[in-house]
Amino acid sequence: MIASRIVLGLGLETLLVLALASRPVFSQTEHVHPTAPTAAPTIGSPAVAFDLKSLDGKPLNLESFRGRPLVLNFFASWCDPCRDEMPLINELASQGNKNGYSVFGVAVEDTRAALVEFAKESKLSFPIALDLNNTVKRAYRIFGPPATFFIDSQGVIRDVVLGPVSRERALEALKKSGIGNKS
Repeated sequence: MIASRIVLGLGLETLLVLALASRPVFSQTEHVHPTAPTAAPTIGSPAVAFDLKSLDGKPLNLESFRGRPLVLNFFASWCDPCRDEMPLINELASQGNKNGYSVFGVAVEDTRAALVEFAKESKLSFPIALDLNNTVKRAYRIFGPPATFFIDSQGVIRDVVLGPVSRERALEALKKSGIGNKS
């Protein structure tokens, strides 16, 4: 009886080895890899299109700003560096109309209530939208706020600042976007 169990056990192992050995083998050329995600937007490449709604419910997308350079700022109400740079972003926005450019803020990883409170507290003077699903954040390949993209009137990224932007750096980036040193 013990011998028959050993033979039966060897028989199952042998069948398993034969079954695995007879599986079709795929070459690397037959193996399908998922397509790589699109590359991060870089200086000189077109800005990634987006569709969001401002806090007051108006639709905003990249086309809304076409024909004017755009300062696209990613921020969050809870982000200390974002809070620190917001007076500068607000100042840029207040000078935008007379100097021919727009500023748009995209809040990421935030809540509507916190964003509304932050907007009032900071007296934001530019349109902002909440990126609820972080789709725009992912499309622009930023890991966290703040991040600022300077886009020319044709929709081409001319400069990027990952992290807080200084006044000097903002003025330099505006020049690259086709805005002279008017700010």
